[in-house]
Amino acid sequence: MINQLLQVIGQEAHLFEDFLALLDKQKQMLVSNDVSALNEVTELQRQKIIESQRLDRIREKIIDEIKTEAAIDGDVTVSRLLEIADRDQAERLLQLKEIIFSLNDRINEARNTNAMLLNQSREFIARTMRMLSKINNPDRTYDRHGSSPEGHSTVVVDRRI
Repeated sequence: MINQLLQVIGQEAHLFEDFLALLDKQKQMLVSNDVSALNEVTELQRQKIIESQRLDRIREKIIDEIKTEAAIDGDVTVSRLLEIADRDQAERLLQLKEIIFSLNDRINEARNTNAMLLNQSREFIARTMRMLSKINNPDRTYDRHGSSPEGHSTVVVDRRI
């Protein structure tokens, strides 16, 4: 059972590496403003997430079987798995744990970078739209009565995602 668990965790680690590569590709598409390629990358990410959910269900099932087989009370942790695993399995489990934690940190960093790029792009678009809306309506500081005029924008932006 532990070998099956190691195999599934290994597949998950490989999947996370693929997802990280897709995040890097997404960043490149955001920088180059390639919308069609960005949509393709997003679809590939969605597929990787579905695969990750499938592997997660398999891993949970194997852990439940190990828990029943080894009569483990409470949660099955890496420490508890190390107690019932042989030396080679324990080493592989610790390696996979480190790999997955490292990949998780790198994925979070890449996602944050991409989110920042998206926000900057949205801000740039909004600023451009504001400037374009003022082309035919120049800014007037005061009207002829000495009061400031009400500002009316001629552009509407739908920011729903």
